[in-house]
Amino acid sequence: MIHKAGISFLSTLFLFLLTVAAHGQQATHGAWMLGAEGHYGFVMAHRPSVQPLQHSHLGGMMITLSQQADGKRSWHQHFHFPETGIKYGFFGLGNKEQLGYGHTVYPYIDIPLGKSEKPFLHFQFGWGLGYITKPFNRNDNYQNVAIGSHLNAVIAFNFHSEFWLTKRDRIVPAIGLTHFSNGSAAMPNLGINLITAQLHYSRSFGESKEIIRQETENFEKRNRFTIFGAWAFKQVYPLAGGTWYAWTLSPAFLRQYSPKSAAGISVDLFYDPTINYRLAYEDMKTHGTISNFRGGVAGAYEIIFSDFSVILQMGVYAKNAWKKDGLFYNRLGMRYRFMMDCLPAST
Repeated sequence: MIHKAGISFLSTLFLFLLTVAAHGQQATHGAWMLGAEGHYGFVMAHRPSVQPLQHSHLGGMMITLSQQADGKRSWHQHFHFPETGIKYGFFGLGNKEQLGYGHTVYPYIDIPLGKSEKPFLHFQFGWGLGYITKPFNRNDNYQNVAIGSHLNAVIAFNFHSEFWLTKRDRIVPAIGLTHFSNGSAAMPNLGINLITAQLHYSRSFGESKEIIRQETENFEKRNRFTIFGAWAFKQVYPLAGGTWYAWTLSPAFLRQYSPKSAAGISVDLFYDPTINYRLAYEDMKTHGTISNFRGGVAGAYEIIFSDFSVILQMGVYAKNAWKKDGLFYNRLGMRYRFMMDCLPAST
């Protein structure tokens, strides 16, 4: 996959841009929008071992269903009345023998950037599920060193401009990245990264809605303490090995300094039984079960869309017996509050 530090930096930059956007539109272009878009690009060789999988350029098509926020909820105005929707995409990956085809489905949010009433630049971010038709198989597809499972997570983003041809019709040229990864649930997991130029067309349907602008209320800064727990399964090299079960526990202190942003610090405890396995495999010294525990400290940043939020953490290991994973780690996740003290999350 893309180097962890790189994807964390990009995520931090893009999510920060969401908090500074501004827009002055007075009414939506309709009740909902139906669109289609074409993609043309290539699989990025982010590791030398991925380069042999680059056989030709790729193409893709997506169908979108969306609507623009109208201000009925406070977060609409905080993020300047973004467009939200869902996308389904089908991609040829430029190598049908070893990569096959890719399918994606995910919700997305599209935010105008800048302070003008008709901003030139928009940022779109989505997160959902992907399916690769030809993952690694040690018997008949051992050349695919990029992805080891059919089902994957997908993160997609783009920068774009939009041009309204009529009150109902628009075209949107864009450039973006689509990232497939299974989070090491199945090896290999270098990831598949698509860099594409995109052209989107959509038409609005239904009656336009007046955008409601609520009076800005004074926000009272507040402190929050959270405890996050997670369980997962993973694989490691060598390929065709076993599956291990890992867990993490992370108390965090956050300072919410605006209606849409919070920042703080997290103390993280990880249990990863693959550490002893990898130490023993390379004839390195182990110290029993204690070697499987790692500890770290992370900075945390949260973008808050009412009860839903996007969380980014970047941390450093304070204790780590397996040095080949590096000194730093990161998390990118989603959280939804459906009760006062119940916060399910995905990372």
